Amino acid sequence: MPTIRRDDLRALQAGQPPADPALLQAMTVGRELWLDYLREHYLENYIADGGSKVKVLVGSRGAGKTHLLRVVAADAKALGYETVFLSARSTTAKLSDLPSLYRDIARGIDMEFLVAGLCRRVAAELGYDERQYDGYSPLLPLLVEKGRPTPIAKREISDAAWRVFRRFDLGPSFLTFVWGVVQSRTYDEDEEDRIREFLYLKWLAGEKLERGEKQQTSLFERLGKPTARYWLNSLIHLLRIAGKRGLLVQIDDLEALTERSGEGGGYRYSPQAVKDSCELFRQLIDDADCLSGFFLLLAGRPPFIQDLHRGFQSYEALWMRLQTGLVPSTCFNPFADMIDVDQHDQALRGEPLARQVAARLRSVLAEAGLRHGEQPAPRVEELAEEPLRAGVRSEASLYQEEWS
Repeated sequence: MPTIRRDDLRALQAGQPPADPALLQAMTVGRELWLDYLREHYLENYIADGGSKVKVLVGSRGAGKTHLLRVVAADAKALGYETVFLSARSTTAKLSDLPSLYRDIARGIDMEFLVAGLCRRVAAELGYDERQYDGYSPLLPLLVEKGRPTPIAKREISDAAWRVFRRFDLGPSFLTFVWGVVQSRTYDEDEEDRIREFLYLKWLAGEKLERGEKQQTSLFERLGKPTARYWLNSLIHLLRIAGKRGLLVQIDDLEALTERSGEGGGYRYSPQAVKDSCELFRQLIDDADCLSGFFLLLAGRPPFIQDLHRGFQSYEALWMRLQTGLVPSTCFNPFADMIDVDQHDQALRGEPLARQVAARLRSVLAEAGLRHGEQPAPRVEELAEEPLRAGVRSEASLYQEEWS
């Protein structure tokens, strides 16, 4: 049984999913409807074997969409995936072109893990396991301690890196990146090595290098529209080389495509930006064969699908790729590329979802030893506007914090 932390209880009292994966899983109802299928078919097999997929999750406010997204992310992390969460409202650039999306994804990547994983590959080639070398510190001192002169130790690291990375299908620029960043980390003799590592990672993040920085790193290729797909695939490839099974990217709040930025203000996305965003997603669906180990999960409230002027239905080339058939279905289909959270909730057997989640949460909090308040929980059906969120909020609010 998970330990209840203060931040998680407060999140529940606000009607939000907890951050702790164990608590999140413990209060999840109806995994067998979709989550188990997604985990087994995609995360454990298809994506892990090098496939690529785009799926859409749409649900009304308070239906549990955010909870499902967090469970998918928790499953992916537990299986060894790199996970990145983005919001269409808070991305640094509009979701209108692949270079912008790449930069947002790269900002969410654990670059320290990536570099450490690449270094561990080289260390393993030299006979060091993870207990002897974790990849986060210089490797050179370990060889020097065994009596090798520094020049010979450097050459051994360099030769091992060449043997390791030539096995992988990396383009010239990314091979230069790997070679350079591994040497900078494994040597790390002075400030110059640390500066070079910073520059290599700056390049990988899609940022522009100045002329002197290009000379210092030998990285002259730039991220742009013609190269962005190759860069994204190469980034995923690097993550897999470093030890990840693949990359899960979640983009939530896509109803922002249809929203105004403020009261009386203009739309967040111009008509052209909406078209560009839809075209970007269309390309990612069509380019599944060009990407490897990539899972993109798009999510939002119904307007981002249904709005005939700004939603996905307004862009025929994208909409026709998300159709599961010519006749709309009112039954929940876990195999569909577009998942309706409201249909998912209605497909649960027994009591309504809000009651089942409230009962599960009550059991989890009680087993964790939290003290129940004196007042009974309000009846969920009396909180009809957002019954699931209201049920979680009201149930969690009955429990007193045990922290001073």
